[in-house]
Amino acid sequence: MLKVEKIDAFYGDSQILHSVSLEVEDGGRVAVVGRNGAGKSTLLKSIMNAGPTVKGKVIWKGTEFGSMQTFRRVREGIALVPEDRRIYRHVTVRENIAMSAYGVRKGETPLDVDELIERFPMLKPIRDRPGGQLSGGQQQMVAVARAIAARPSLMMLDEPTEGLAPVIVEQLAKDIAGICRDTGAGLLLCEQNLWFARQCTDRLYVIDTGRIVFEGDWAKLDAQPEIKTRYLAV
Repeated sequence: MLKVEKIDAFYGDSQILHSVSLEVEDGGRVAVVGRNGAGKSTLLKSIMNAGPTVKGKVIWKGTEFGSMQTFRRVREGIALVPEDRRIYRHVTVRENIAMSAYGVRKGETPLDVDELIERFPMLKPIRDRPGGQLSGGQQQMVAVARAIAARPSLMMLDEPTEGLAPVIVEQLAKDIAGICRDTGAGLLLCEQNLWFARQCTDRLYVIDTGRIVFEGDWAKLDAQPEIKTRYLAV
């Protein structure tokens, strides 16, 4: 479904990604894990043409994106939940999620907002609360629900657990895994929390200083503890 082939990414003269390649199969769930500053956010932005200058290929369902604009990539079926969530503070939870209608693929209709809220236990009692009155965990749930409401083929999440309490992280893992399973959406998750990434995905890449240093499933990672020690230990 998604192939990234040897991309280099730059902010001005600073190179952040170095010949990064990865693949997410149709309906696959893949994590990219690494320390702060490893290049995870830049990778997602590069896929979406949302900031860095990119060399290399981003191929979506067999077609290279080239210079395609960000909003058109969204309408091709990719949803990005950025690290800062970008919830609209002046409208309600329900209205935030309804914004997904602008990113639906041609010929599709967004998921029913109220039915979707029912799938997120944390959102049900706050559906009419303004975004500016939400906690960090509540904002993250809204951002995920807004993304999935557009019926994406692939949902990309950037550090969704950052700053969240452990009980919220556990609930978020259940919600994301369940939504992907029930809708058939693929997942590309960039994350530092290995427990959370393991709950949500089947395969992973480890990134360090803008380079992929490991790829495989979680059992393969467990069999190489030196990878965790060298690239993931804080």
